[in-house]
Amino acid sequence: MNAVLITGATGKQGGSLIRNLVSRNSSLEILAVTRDSSSASAQRLKQLSSNIKLVEGNLDNPAEIFRNARAQTSSPIWGVFSVQVAIGSNVDEEAQGKKLVDEALKQKVKYFVYSSVDRGGERSWDNPTDVPHFLRKHHIEHHLVDKAKGTEMDWAILRPVAFMDNMVPGFLGKVFATAWKMALKGKSLQVVAVSDIGHFGAEAFLNPDEYKGRAISLAGDDLTFDQLAQVFQQRTGQRIPMTFQFVCSLLLTAVKDMGYMYRWFHDEGYQVDIGALKKKHPGLKNFGDWLEQESDFVKR
Repeated sequence: MNAVLITGATGKQGGSLIRNLVSRNSSLEILAVTRDSSSASAQRLKQLSSNIKLVEGNLDNPAEIFRNARAQTSSPIWGVFSVQVAIGSNVDEEAQGKKLVDEALKQKVKYFVYSSVDRGGERSWDNPTDVPHFLRKHHIEHHLVDKAKGTEMDWAILRPVAFMDNMVPGFLGKVFATAWKMALKGKSLQVVAVSDIGHFGAEAFLNPDEYKGRAISLAGDDLTFDQLAQVFQQRTGQRIPMTFQFVCSLLLTAVKDMGYMYRWFHDEGYQVDIGALKKKHPGLKNFGDWLEQESDFVKR
């Protein structure tokens, strides 16, 4: 049995990948990296499958993560899924991403899947943008490709757009919707369900020959704010929750990464071929699907 080391296991993307692998009865052993294996979220994750082993560790020290992982399994660590926190933390995203690539090579990992961000479809390779966390991901992508060249480690890159899952009850969801309306000024924004990122992550690990050496951009819908609000009302029976525009203005000014990002949404924007993606994954969710099936706005 091969093992896959999955970072961000109790976060949105890592957790989604794990649930997708479990739902497909994958034979891969899952080494779920978490800062605290005794936390409620880590313990809930472990209950999903006997194939899941919790690995404590901090992305600042990937060598320790691999040491702890090898103590949990006798299987070879064949794959790594890499995702880092981008905004709102004090961690050095770029250093963490690059160090994990370097350690994976040192540990003879055969396959490395990195979750990055779309920066304009095919232009992403050559478009670092002025959005700080997009730029960091651009650097990590190129580090991965350059360092893996001539080695036995294959790679795949996932490039998701903005998350539908940012639309949550409470203040953060109100900010997401209000900033969308203010910054996009009638232009559309592409969004994706995190569960679909997990789907394509699982696809990449279960079908490595199809995905290796490729970067694939991920989106499930393309909406103006008015379309977003209309779908929200149709599917939930409620008006989309909003906050005061001055609150958003203050946030977009104070959190510069966020301000640059929303400006980029308006000036350039994501450019994913959603139709082509839907052919590969007919279950790809649009915003209405996600609201009904997964959001906290609809009782199930």
